[in-house]
Amino acid sequence: MANKLHNKGPAQGHRCGSTHASTRPPRTLRRHRQALALAAAVMLNGALGLGMTLATAAPTAAASSASTAQPWSASTTYATAGTFVTYRATVNGQLKEATFINAWWTQGDAPSFVSSDGPWKQVGAVQLIQPDGSATVEAAPPWFGTAAYVGGSVVTVDTSSGRQCYKAKYWTQGFDPTTAVSQPWETPWEALAACPAAPTRPSSGDPTSADPGNTGNTGNDDVNGTGNGSGVNSTPTPVAPAASSSPPPPRTDKLPPQSGTQAPPLPTGTPIVPPVTADIPPASPVKAPALTPGADLPAQGYAFLRRVTVEDWDWLFPLRSGRYDVNGGTRNTAPFAQPDGSTDTFQLAAFRRAVLEYNAWAKANGYKQFLNEGTLKQQAEEFLVFWAKSSRETSGSWSNAPAPWITSLNDDNGTTMNVWKGGLYWVEEVGYSSRPDGTSPAIGYVDTGSAAFPPAPGRSYHGRGVIQLSWNYNYGAFSRWLYDSGLMRDVITAPDTLLQRPDLVASNGALSILSGIWFWMTPQGQKPSSHDVLYGDMTHISTSGTDTGLPQLRTGLTVRGAATGPVAAGDTTDEQVMAFRIGSIINIVNGGLECNGAASWHNGPPQRVSYYNAYTAYFNQKMPDLQATRVRAATNVWDARVSTSSPEALQSATCFNQKSYYGW
Repeated sequence: MANKLHNKGPAQGHRCGSTHASTRPPRTLRRHRQALALAAAVMLNGALGLGMTLATAAPTAAASSASTAQPWSASTTYATAGTFVTYRATVNGQLKEATFINAWWTQGDAPSFVSSDGPWKQVGAVQLIQPDGSATVEAAPPWFGTAAYVGGSVVTVDTSSGRQCYKAKYWTQGFDPTTAVSQPWETPWEALAACPAAPTRPSSGDPTSADPGNTGNTGNDDVNGTGNGSGVNSTPTPVAPAASSSPPPPRTDKLPPQSGTQAPPLPTGTPIVPPVTADIPPASPVKAPALTPGADLPAQGYAFLRRVTVEDWDWLFPLRSGRYDVNGGTRNTAPFAQPDGSTDTFQLAAFRRAVLEYNAWAKANGYKQFLNEGTLKQQAEEFLVFWAKSSRETSGSWSNAPAPWITSLNDDNGTTMNVWKGGLYWVEEVGYSSRPDGTSPAIGYVDTGSAAFPPAPGRSYHGRGVIQLSWNYNYGAFSRWLYDSGLMRDVITAPDTLLQRPDLVASNGALSILSGIWFWMTPQGQKPSSHDVLYGDMTHISTSGTDTGLPQLRTGLTVRGAATGPVAAGDTTDEQVMAFRIGSIINIVNGGLECNGAASWHNGPPQRVSYYNAYTAYFNQKMPDLQATRVRAATNVWDARVSTSSPEALQSATCFNQKSYYGW
């Protein structure tokens, strides 16, 4: 779940989170989001498909600490999360060894030095094993375009003038450190005056030490040389709650078991230092009128939403979290889902309530409304892009998954389209869970220094909901805005409700979806709101980091021969204009990670636009008068790698041809 709500710009006249923007410049916040999104991005990216040649070893007892780690064995069942193993593999001809820890039940999944996609996460430094059996700590490996690096990673590049070392300023993948740039912020790499010396080998008592003579397992990651840089996983990787002795969860859904009575280490990817400190947002000028839960749509307006049926909703989200389905994953079975439907809170009725709650407040304060402006076609397109974006954020589907995770649909041209069905599945960050009282067995994303929104004891503020709301100050700011605005009054009964009950953001469908609408309608610093971009209310191309507008194109790239993206006011049937709008929204949501050429390796943008095309094809067929604008060049591109030779509309729709906010 790559997008986390760490910074919110001003709402339309109501700065529901603008306090964040004042503490750091936009570029710094973007880079911080890139680093914090690493674990989720790796999890959602497809596996690299690396071939392994493994030697077997006898099964060993599970090790609960790094100091007692045993060699990994393909025949051993590691039923408990938090088991340490040692593992060796040859990467580009160099034998490496490190300690790994599993995040969920596993058997036969080998650790890897080149990918963090599987159950094993690297702990500590990598040892380079020499022919004589001695070992040194890896200091700065070569840079590889397919490897991901976090801030602080150091790599080497052999150039015509000699060997040069670079340090990553923030999370990056696929950006060549030697790329010539005109401004320092255009590159994620910092050239070092000298390459670092290899640190001394840890003592035998260090959790990252490895016995050079331990050859119980060997592997071969020697594929394209995609090794990790120093600094990647350079600190012990937190893990998910310990597993119970019950049977393993389904392999198709890699949610770690959530039982255990002792507080476990933090799950993978949990940041240690919060990026900002928020203040209390100003109160709404006018409170929203009280709404009755379950109220019908008003007689006027909502031309598209009133035509969306429960059948349509179930087609879009058949595997949503809490909906019981024995063919689904762990979030479709007990305890997350019950056969009586009591846990199925992300229903169409919840979405309608979220829309009505937000629009009641917006109307009372004279602001724009969600899904209730413009024509039937425009309202449909807002619905489709909103859920294409949100489906990717919460998707439980993956490449080549079997039914029911992926199905097919024939569009109006007879083209068979794949349709991923995992939207609204991961509404809570993988590795975390919540108890009925709001507490969590694993606690993360806690900023104890927030005076305005102090964390409550035992509560975790990890990613939840359709936008993965994170950190106690964001939960607190959202809760305060809801309370002061008079929204969700039966749920938000005090200003700090969500500080005490953060679990509600994942368990209450209407509240969760409302957080997504809040994000969609709210300008993000100098970024326009997604609503204004999609409706063609924003046509200005930004000229600087302080100039609100649409993204610039990357240097040297054009659309229809122009050096700026195609824009038009209001509704459009132009595929190129719609593609640029979709790409701009991706840029608003997660541009620092997914734009500026990232679609050449990052599957987030192709998946977002593939969701849009699949959803649009479905509703266009069901409602012939709809004629929502598709981006046909981006059909069935779930696993595509976009390049400069790709159709221009595909480059635009995946923001491949756009600079990331605010890299101009």
